[in-house]
Amino acid sequence: MDFSLIYNIIYSLAARDGRVEALFGPTAPLALDAFVHSVPCGTFPELWFELPLLGDPWFDLHVLTSRDSLVPDMSFTAETTGGYPETFAWFARQNDVRQLALSWDVGSRGADTPACQLLMRKGNLAESSAFFEAVNRPEAVEPYRAFVRSLPKGWFACYAGTFPNRSDAPVRVECIPTPEQQQMYAQDAGALERDLRQVGLTTLVDTLLPRCQLLAQSPYRIEFQFDITEEGQAGPTIGASVRFPPPTASKMEPCFDTQGPAGALMEHVEDWGLADHRWTLLQDAMFSKRIKSANDSFLMYCFPAFIKLRWRNGAPVDAKTYLMAGVQ
Repeated sequence: MDFSLIYNIIYSLAARDGRVEALFGPTAPLALDAFVHSVPCGTFPELWFELPLLGDPWFDLHVLTSRDSLVPDMSFTAETTGGYPETFAWFARQNDVRQLALSWDVGSRGADTPACQLLMRKGNLAESSAFFEAVNRPEAVEPYRAFVRSLPKGWFACYAGTFPNRSDAPVRVECIPTPEQQQMYAQDAGALERDLRQVGLTTLVDTLLPRCQLLAQSPYRIEFQFDITEEGQAGPTIGASVRFPPPTASKMEPCFDTQGPAGALMEHVEDWGLADHRWTLLQDAMFSKRIKSANDSFLMYCFPAFIKLRWRNGAPVDAKTYLMAGVQ
């Protein structure tokens, strides 16, 4: 399987019919080069296309390698791991991990050095702390551990990341409340405020609580993302996202239906001035196609996986979407 060819087919299908100009912008050549430097093994990785829903179109590329595609004694090169061979070697020896992501800021900063993120299967504090040692960021271990210890009971720290190109946000953590907690937040903004303050968030502007509560009231799972200070507390930037359920191979529509609950949610986001009409194109970017060749057959797919709202220093900024794509 020619992975570059598969990547180009996926991108072309997602971006066709005018979606290059409306959604993806001019990022494609840099993103392809980034992809080539993000494939450490013989299994095609998972792709996330991160796209803003307001302003000039562009996208960043996230390339995720599954732990299940690696074996503990594998060797890695800098050229195929985004410059993180030691991190991948560590990752291949872990148990409670799910994916290792290379995130390339090709839309805004070029494709020189990617961010690196660990996605966990379980809330193993020791294992996720060791990630920062493996990625050569030992100074982040204690702030990370302090932050995770401050989480409300039931929150799962599913993701830890380091961003070498971002001096204002070098460490990020994503957390998922339980379904019961999400239901509580949907009914009680005071409970949501209490738990956000517990992790150190002090800037709760007028828009944050009602909009997060609306996300919690949707039929989709809510997640919170924090940039961590040196003291182990939530910094001035927060993200709140909902994750759409993955579609089945035979029917893509329930994942993101502009006439259904996803569309109703996005109409609110547009009314808030955080997105324009381009969100209506996301449903058309979905596909599921069976590809056959003389020696192989696989399913190629793409669908909207997340919508994320963000606040920076108390001010809301543009919404983003993440298209998830790959092969099965």
